[in-house]
This record gives sequence, C-alpha cells and structure tokens, in this order.
Amino acid sequence: MTNAPAQAPIPPQRVMAQFLFGKQLTASLSALARLGVADHMGDTAISADELAGKIGAHAPSLFRVMRMLAGFGVFSQEPGGKFALTPLGALLRTDVSGSMRYMAMMIGDEPSMRAYVHMADCIRTGQDGITMAYGKPIFDLFAERPEQAETFQRAMSGGSAIAAQSILASYDFPGIERLADLGGGHGLLLASVLQKYPAMQGVLFDLPEVVAGVPEDRLASCGGRLRVEAGSFFDRVPQGCDAYMMKHIIHDWSDEHCRNILRLIRAELPPHGRLLVCEQVMPEEPGPAPAKMLDIEMLVMTVGGKERTPREFGELFASAGLKLGRIVTTPTPTCVIEALPA
Repeated sequence: MTNAPAQAPIPPQRVMAQFLFGKQLTASLSALARLGVADHMGDTAISADELAGKIGAHAPSLFRVMRMLAGFGVFSQEPGGKFALTPLGALLRTDVSGSMRYMAMMIGDEPSMRAYVHMADCIRTGQDGITMAYGKPIFDLFAERPEQAETFQRAMSGGSAIAAQSILASYDFPGIERLADLGGGHGLLLASVLQKYPAMQGVLFDLPEVVAGVPEDRLASCGGRLRVEAGSFFDRVPQGCDAYMMKHIIHDWSDEHCRNILRLIRAELPPHGRLLVCEQVMPEEPGPAPAKMLDIEMLVMTVGGKERTPREFGELFASAGLKLGRIVTTPTPTCVIEALPA
C-alpha cells in the first residue's frame, strides 16, 4: 500500500487573498438576506431567473452572487442555472429555528459597513468607527433610525433564540423568585426561562421604544408572569428582584459605563441574590476564538466596548461591590458568568 501524497501547503499569498476578499461574503450574504431570497426557496431547486422575478432583482447579477456563495456551501448549484438551499443557507430564512437572517442584514447594514471604513483610525485613536462616521455613538444613531434599530432588535432576538437553548441546558435557575432581564430587548430569552420555571416571575427591562415592540404572544406565553418595564439601566434597575440577567450588554460598554450599571444592580441585590452576565469570555491563551472576532466588532462599533477575560470580569465586578462566582460554559460561545454580592 502506498501512502497518499502529502497535500501541498496553500501559498501565503492565496491565504491572504482569501482573508481580504471576505467582504464579498459578508456583503453578499447580507444583501440576499435583505432581499429575502431564501424565503422564496423551497425543497426543490429553483433557477436564478425565477427567483429574480419573485424578489424584483436583476437575474444575471443574482446568479453571479449565488454561484459564488454556492462555492462556500450556502447553496448547491444544480444544472440549468438552478440553486437549492443547503442547511447553511436555510439559516437565511425568516421562519426557521435559529434563523440568522436579521443578523446577516445587521452585519451588512450601512452603519456597520461605514464604520469599518474608519478602522485604521480606530486602531490609531481608540475611538469607535460609528462616532467617526456619524458624530454620535451607535445607540444614539439607532434612536434616529427606527428601521435599522428594528433590524438590530430582530438580530438580537435571533441570537437569543440560539443562546436561550444553550443557556437553559447548561445553567440551573431554580431558587430565583423574580428575575429581571436588563436590556432584554423583545424578551425571548426571559420568556424561555419563565416557560421552563413556572414558579418564577420575570421583569423585562429596556428602553421605551424597544419594549414597545414586544410581541403580545410572548407575554401571553408566560401566563401573566412576565412584566414589562421601560427605563434605562444607566438610571435605575427594577426593584424587588433576587436575580438580574444581562445578555450581550456588558460587552457594549466601557468599564466606566459598566461600573455604573453594576453599582445600580448591587444596590438592589439582596444578600442571597445573583447577577447573570451572558457573554463570550475572552481566552487568555493565544489561538483563534469567536470572542476575539467579536471583540473587533466592539472596537469598531461601540464606545469602549470589549470582550473580557475571566480576570477582567473579576476586577470589574469587584469595583462595583460584587465578586465573580463561577463561569458556566454552554454549547455555544456564550457563557453564563455569575456575580454575587461581595
């Protein structure tokens, strides 16, 4: 038996070219998500011409984009210029479990793309690209752009749908009587927790314009145990709760901003209470990690936001009268970081 010939290493120039052309993937996936292409594809292959008629697109251009994405497994390319959805491409559908359609739209939205034009200046100055591009931080910009703010909230709800399953499978919530989800968006994660723990009460806390979009069926699914409260976690947090939860909130803000939020929570937290921070944790060791990619998004898109190491979480908690309890990993990159009264 002869050994198979060793595979030749990929030349560095080709690897670098693949990295540099990543923008074509991001922009193409985002555009097809915005056009709703996957929502018009069923179980059988469909031609780009027919798809173009359904979505009002230029057929040759649509074909070229789908042909490129088929090379990355988003579609399978069939004879006759037809394409079929793969399990990967199906994530761009609106109606599938774990849909990433709105996430794709958000990542390719104008503010995100425009902010990255300023990345060299972000590295040079430490300032975020959104403020450089628009003269104001991202959440102030969203307040003026309800359509893009809605895309953001839908993207966060899609992420919560994935995170909720892994958090509930990995973290034990019993013993909590009243749980407040700060910056909880449209309430998908909190509703999922309440549905699993029928004795628990919940408070969904977010800005007025955000909680106005909470679906009525989500409230009804919790049998009256989910209360909505409008406000800013920089000014106050709900009272009378023995646990507080924040998913992908802390990483949006600088240490100074976070201390403000954490001190407000600490002032309300009973001695037996706990804070659950659902975030990615930055590994201390070298090598690739999802948190390192997300950290760059925070660098460019937020004012001082970042992904934090366990040591950084511990120091941040200590500065607000809390202490790091434990870090519970989940099947996804999101962890449950538990903080207790110090």
